[in-house]
Amino acid sequence: MLVYSKSTMQHLIDIETAKQLTDDYIKNYCQTRLNESQQLGPTYTRLWQSIESLLLAGGKRFRPFMVLATYQAYNPQGALNDVLPAAVAQELIHTAMLIHDDIIDRDSVRYGISNISGQYKQYYSRFLNDETEQMHMSISAALLGGDALISDAHRLLRKTNRPTLLIEQADEIFNKAIFEVIGGELLDTEASFLPEGEISALSIAKYKTASYSFISPITMGAILAEAPEQDVKILTQFSEILGIGYQLRDDLLGMFGNETATGKSITTDITEGKHTYLIEQFELLATPEQSEAFKAVFHYKDATVDEINTAKLLLIESGASIAVEENINTMKLMAFEKITNLTISQESKLIYKNLVERSLNRES
Repeated sequence: MLVYSKSTMQHLIDIETAKQLTDDYIKNYCQTRLNESQQLGPTYTRLWQSIESLLLAGGKRFRPFMVLATYQAYNPQGALNDVLPAAVAQELIHTAMLIHDDIIDRDSVRYGISNISGQYKQYYSRFLNDETEQMHMSISAALLGGDALISDAHRLLRKTNRPTLLIEQADEIFNKAIFEVIGGELLDTEASFLPEGEISALSIAKYKTASYSFISPITMGAILAEAPEQDVKILTQFSEILGIGYQLRDDLLGMFGNETATGKSITTDITEGKHTYLIEQFELLATPEQSEAFKAVFHYKDATVDEINTAKLLLIESGASIAVEENINTMKLMAFEKITNLTISQESKLIYKNLVERSLNRES
């Protein structure tokens, strides 16, 4: 079994460095697209200005970091710039999914600013008097913006400075991730109104979160670095565990988190009837009386703050929240076990251990 020696690993990339590299690349990429869009006219340039504002407004750049860190772990002497386009491609796909997710959720704000549809609604209000038409046209613009980013993500992947066969394998990973996240998004959308039991919350977590947010960037970095096949399999398993655990933590934060820290509402999961793993556990553990009281509030858009707080208390008293925490802790142990079997240096393994801690113990 090949194990990279401690002496070969120096200056391991951190999340801050990965963010800086990603941001610099995105700025240059956006400037190029803005210049090119001018050939089609000012209206297309406006769309790219909206895309740029969203790309640069926020984001932790975890996905590019995972590509770069994994590539470095298995190719210590390789230049990170060789695979930086592939890393940034992950961020473009992520932003595209956020744009489409905001359309589905009817949200107009992202990262504390107006998202693309929000920006266009303000702009189109100058020309369209009917609010329904304003909304339709602004959503149409946002949809096109997301499509543009999906297309460019594939374009950036082809700019990666690695052998053609490796890029083709990475592209297969990319295509599978996009295919699965679309399916996961559909499952998540339908879960609030289809009959109970038809859609599993863990399936949503696997396909909406784990597939493109963890499996794709980590295994892409490994493939581009020509990691051993067995390690790619282990990393796939590790990423799936991590992604599902990440989503379960997200579900808890969406219910009990700090709105200021998370930037997310802690009431909409109740009022919109979001059928998360937490809710599934409640349905298994609740007494008939608890279940009846909860259903009186769940999926009730006009629920008061007191009613919502009562519903949350029922989630705690039933043992559902503890059950989710226990599941997350189990996944944490499983993820650590996978890391021990990787054929990389202890320093590189520490990056993955830290990733587990940041993903599963986070407060935002």
